[in-house]
Amino acid sequence: MRAATGGQSYRPRTSLWSTLAAWAVVAGFVAAAGFEDGPGAVLHGLPVALGLALAAWLVFRLPRVDVDDAGVTLVNPLRTVHVPWAALIEVRTRYALTLVTPHGAHRAWAAPGPGRHAVIASGRDEVLHLPRSSFDARGGVALGDLAGSPSGIVAAMVRRHWDALVEDGRIPLGEADETPARVHWHWPALAGLGVAVLTTLGVALL
Repeated sequence: MRAATGGQSYRPRTSLWSTLAAWAVVAGFVAAAGFEDGPGAVLHGLPVALGLALAAWLVFRLPRVDVDDAGVTLVNPLRTVHVPWAALIEVRTRYALTLVTPHGAHRAWAAPGPGRHAVIASGRDEVLHLPRSSFDARGGVALGDLAGSPSGIVAAMVRRHWDALVEDGRIPLGEADETPARVHWHWPALAGLGVAVLTTLGVALL
C-alpha cells in the first residue's frame, strides 16, 4: 500500500514481478522461434507477442484501488469505475472487494478474496485491528475481510475512510439513488488488443 495524493492507493505487491515474468515468457517464445525458424518467424510472431504483453500488463500491473475524499476508484483491466461516497451503500468481500450501490455492484480486480490455504492459516490477529464496520451484528467477520488478504486490506482501507467522513458529516445522506458510479472503458487498450488479434489472423492467412 502506498500513499497517494489526497488518499491511499492499493496495488498487489506481486503485480510488477508477475508482469515482468509474463513478458519474459513471451520474449522467450519469440526468441526461440527466431532461433529455430529465422527472422521471418519473429515477424510473424510479433503481433501475438505484443498482444500477450499488453494483456499481461492489463491483468497484472494496471489494476489498483484508489481511495480519497471524493470516493473509491477501481482500476480494472478493461475499465475504471469511480464510486462516489454518496453512492456507496455497502462494502462486500466475498470472492473480491465489491462496492455496492443502488444501481449495481462493482468488483475490484486488484483485491481478490483469500484462498483456502490463507483462510486455514489465519488467526485471531487477522481481525484485531479491523474497523468496527467490518463486524456483523454477532461480532463475526467475513472470510474476505481477513487482514492478510487483498480484499481484507482494501476493505479496511475503504471502511476507515468512509467511517471518518461519516463522523465528520462530509457525506450527504439520502443521495445514493441520485448519485451514479462513473464508468470509463479503456478504449486504447481494447483497441490495442483488437489490432493484435486482427493482425495475428491476417499474418496467419498469408
